Amino acid sequence: MADAPWRCSQCGTVNEPVANACRTCGRWPSLFELEGSTIESEPQVSAPPELYEPDAIEPDYAEPEVYDVGEPDEPYEAAPDDEAGPPKPLWRRLASLIVPIGIVLYILISALANRDGG
Repeated sequence: MADAPWRCSQCGTVNEPVANACRTCGRWPSLFELEGSTIESEPQVSAPPELYEPDAIEPDYAEPEVYDVGEPDEPYEAAPDDEAGPPKPLWRRLASLIVPIGIVLYILISALANRDGG
């Protein structure tokens, strides 16, 4: 949609900005025609050339600080997590494996039963 009134390239009629088609001939304009044939309703005021001149900017660079890092004495070890807590007892670890083991056994037994029975 145009931002300003536009001129139809076929018949030359000046149309409103919100018009989708020419009010005289009904031709739909392309986006290129809308950009190229808009009619400015208010004259453009040009800015003085001083506004476009670049300002003199002096760079203020700070030298990076250099730190001497020696060789590590011993390998890095991560600090233990306080939230981890003590390890689970053996019976809890086995109890958490009962369901997956049961599913695997069910699949194996049903596969063997179907193979022998059919």
